[in-house]
Amino acid sequence: MRKIIFLLIALNCFAISLADINKAIENQEYSKVCNNLVYDLAVKNQDDGLMNLYGIACLRTDYINKLSAVIIALRNSKEARANAVYYSTILYKKKLLHSALVDNLNISSIKLPKCDYILSDIYDDYILGNYIKENDKYIFRYNDKIYEMSLRFDKPFTKMVLTILNSNNQILEVKEYW
Repeated sequence: MRKIIFLLIALNCFAISLADINKAIENQEYSKVCNNLVYDLAVKNQDDGLMNLYGIACLRTDYINKLSAVIIALRNSKEARANAVYYSTILYKKKLLHSALVDNLNISSIKLPKCDYILSDIYDDYILGNYIKENDKYIFRYNDKIYEMSLRFDKPFTKMVLTILNSNNQILEVKEYW
């Protein structure tokens, strides 16, 4: 009996409520929402709204590989399918850009919808040739910021590394994609 009580207490410690999720989103604590507990809760309840919150949180924390599960799950309404298309576009642009940089795949003829995500802007400018290439870096400029895309060879993956700098060349943020 003690084991069952301990197990129930332990499960409640890891449980997450909808109020917790909404509060985390309001406070822009997206990493709290982009986790398997939220995904599992959305799948269990077949809740497209919660699944979309999970997708937004993963996008904001740059865990865009997690969007593949969201894309498959969002299918029950017109709005959910539209959100799935949005996430698919971002994920597809990332994969194409990665293949272009790593494998020299020619993606110049693949035009995709514009999205409000930095990799989308970089993809669009990459296929148009709107960048400066210095050694192994592709340099893009948006709104007084400099975005340097380069590759890092970490076995088993070759990662795209996006370094964001201000106009004084101070590093603001570094993001990795594979």
